[in-house]
Amino acid sequence: MADRYTSRIALVVDAPVHVGDVVQAAIAAGDIDRSRPVRDVAEAAEVNWGGRMAKAVVRRLAEDGRDLVRVEAYIGGDGVVNGLQRQAQLLQGLARQLRGSVEGVVDLSARTDRDMAWVNRVAIGAVDRDDAIVVVDEGEGTHWVFSHGAARFDVPDLELYGLDRGQLAGADEVIGHLHDQLLARGLKRADLALPSGTPVYLVPVLEAWKDLPMDWPGIGRAGEDRGPGLDGPRATLSVMHKPRFGRYRTDFAGVLAEL
Repeated sequence: MADRYTSRIALVVDAPVHVGDVVQAAIAAGDIDRSRPVRDVAEAAEVNWGGRMAKAVVRRLAEDGRDLVRVEAYIGGDGVVNGLQRQAQLLQGLARQLRGSVEGVVDLSARTDRDMAWVNRVAIGAVDRDDAIVVVDEGEGTHWVFSHGAARFDVPDLELYGLDRGQLAGADEVIGHLHDQLLARGLKRADLALPSGTPVYLVPVLEAWKDLPMDWPGIGRAGEDRGPGLDGPRATLSVMHKPRFGRYRTDFAGVLAEL
């Protein structure tokens, strides 16, 4: 299960902490049930919390010049609301032992900064899709719109390529709409459609790139590092047409035409 700790949210602290001491204090306060050290007890600990057998890892590290206390958990089986709520409750319990030291929060899976007000809201179950999945765009003239955060729920993050500025709002709506369907039904059971009702299907980005202009933003190559957070399961969308000889032809332009 450790390799599936795909939801990673961290407290930003003003100095490195001793993870073992923080975890033991949270156990004494009743916010963590039990723990086991991971190699160096000062660096990381595996914990159970909330009266369940599900585990998480609490780890200290430095990233982008910030000292972090990162909570790594698998929350895919709990869904967006319950999964993020449980992880936020663990973050709350750790933050209570770090009073005066917490300077912020960063959702490393969604590649976005949050704060303790966000943690406190999510911890009571007030969770929206935008709390879990963030959609961003890059490019000038020709744009690339993509999401971060979906993969922790066992569905791929989505990407759209070759957009102009007038299509950005539509792309954001389409990606959100498709994520709602994937999160509600799961990857294997989802019959996907655009907001207009046009049926679509997922094409892994590695397969799609060979049919798209290489100079478009976001188009990569197999084995190429495109940047942080872009190495997980990711897909783009094609309009679904009737198959010929048992195969579907890809139609990426058909998706853009509806934006």
